[in-house]
Amino acid sequence: EKTGIAEDFNGENPVVVCSLGDASCTEGEVSEALQMAALKQFPIVYLVQDNGWDISANAAETRAQDMTYYAQGFKGIEVRTIDGSDFDLSYQTVQEVFEIVRKERRPFIIHAKVPLLGHHTSGVRKEWYRDDLEEAATRDPYPKLKALIREQAGEADVINIEAEVRKLVDEDYEKALNAEDPSPESVTDFIFAPTPVTEEKGEREP
Repeated sequence: EKTGIAEDFNGENPVVVCSLGDASCTEGEVSEALQMAALKQFPIVYLVQDNGWDISANAAETRAQDMTYYAQGFKGIEVRTIDGSDFDLSYQTVQEVFEIVRKERRPFIIHAKVPLLGHHTSGVRKEWYRDDLEEAATRDPYPKLKALIREQAGEADVINIEAEVRKLVDEDYEKALNAEDPSPESVTDFIFAPTPVTEEKGEREP
């Protein structure tokens, strides 16, 4: 894009989305990524899902500050901090940020604070190390979304949507269960998008 070889998307310029958890933001690779995004003003949206946990260690044990404060050290990256369990707010924020990035071509961070509802893995059970399960359950986004639909459309819509989703999931599960195993040759499929640059031309410059 910056070298003039990007495709013309008629104003709907593409946006790169990087989804990551809050604990990963303590790692050096994330700092490097933010530095270059800020320096080069890349059109990247970093969606940070902050549930306050790093596997079985909580935020107080693993970080000095959350992403909202950490990002202040990277000039040129704007941050939106939201309640990620609020579907309407999350939808509107993502839409707004995408529109800005498509138009202004600069990086953004959406810092979404969310509850951790499930187990980290089947081997790391939440009951073993957490004392905040009841509080986390009060921030479950699903009941909030159902209440929003019920308020704006009615109970019938809630029932119908849940039935449609359940049917779709059951059908897709059966389809996946009966699908053929992938061939070993397909392991490299779709790793890289086709490049418009197929040969080197011109003169190299430092």
